[in-house]
Amino acid sequence: MKKTIVILLSALAIAGCKQKASTANHSAFELDGKLIGSQGEKIFLEQLSPEGVKTVDTTIIDKSGEFHFYTSGINIGFYNVKINDRNFATVILDSNSKVNLTGNAQDLGNTFSVTGSPDSKLFIDLNVFLKKNYTKRDSITKLYQVYANLHKDKKSLDSLSNALEQPFDSIVIQQNRYLTNFIDANTSSFACLAAIQQLNSDQFLSYYQKLDKALTTKYPDSPYIKFFHNKMNDMARLAVGSEAPDIKLNDPLGEPVSLSSLRGKIVLIDFWASWCGPCKEELPNVVAAYKKYKDKGFTVFSVSLDKDKKDWTDAIQKFDLTWTQVSDLAYWNSSVVKLYGLTSIPQTYLIDKDGKIIAKGLRGDDLQNKLAELLK
Repeated sequence: MKKTIVILLSALAIAGCKQKASTANHSAFELDGKLIGSQGEKIFLEQLSPEGVKTVDTTIIDKSGEFHFYTSGINIGFYNVKINDRNFATVILDSNSKVNLTGNAQDLGNTFSVTGSPDSKLFIDLNVFLKKNYTKRDSITKLYQVYANLHKDKKSLDSLSNALEQPFDSIVIQQNRYLTNFIDANTSSFACLAAIQQLNSDQFLSYYQKLDKALTTKYPDSPYIKFFHNKMNDMARLAVGSEAPDIKLNDPLGEPVSLSSLRGKIVLIDFWASWCGPCKEELPNVVAAYKKYKDKGFTVFSVSLDKDKKDWTDAIQKFDLTWTQVSDLAYWNSSVVKLYGLTSIPQTYLIDKDGKIIAKGLRGDDLQNKLAELLK
């Protein structure tokens, strides 16, 4: 279950930190726009920030469809040119930008184009590609869902799944190739902050590090880049092959138990809570894995984000969770949330006998298959 958090970036929805105005740069930002289909609406220039969307300027689109923003003190970042909450264009703007935006006022997000902002142009190109790629993947997913509604037998569903796996994987590979080429060609562009979010951090950690180095060099004072730098460091710290941070919390009897005390075994760190529906749905699979492999050097270290001890212990008993259970009963204020960068649960980390991370996010058949591979 997801916790409400501020996300740095995604390809189609951006959030970031507002940079303090530089005393050394007093240049003014200008944005001129001309929109067809306008009815004299109010239009807003907004900066996206972790605290929420902040309105930087507001004006009215005139009878000829034109509008003008002239604002000092703007620093490079992600901004919305917005008519309403469902009709806006996201652009990358800087303090010295002189930008021209055109589009259809009735469908701004899908029709706008920009001149005078190379970063915005790259950002638009990126989103055009990603939308097409997602459409291809979505068509495959929908094909499977339609077939699954008509054919309930597992054999035919498995056959279709296997047949669709190759074209689906090809689309993913195509996207990854586009994104890595995009970053290679534009490493110092703010637009890469959107591109990098689409790459798996374990598989492409070197690209996160490469982008971090380039953007930190170019924009050392930018809160966007500082936030990205911190997130990148967290990713590296929790990457496959890294040593899992130690956890030491109390068990239901109030006795402290550490993750490191289980060295010598393959351990599944399972972050869960009694109030988490998806966690409880996954527990029977974890129980089955534990019973199957506990005599072959496998165990589970469950860390609960519960806040009520009775709810926690009742769930342990109900689901027959006979392995190590710990919690500080601090809910999302638990020390493990920051330690492991948790934003949702269930979340799992599989670690080897030396405490190093083997895999993350294993659930269902993926967990069973990985354990079968490791504990033959």
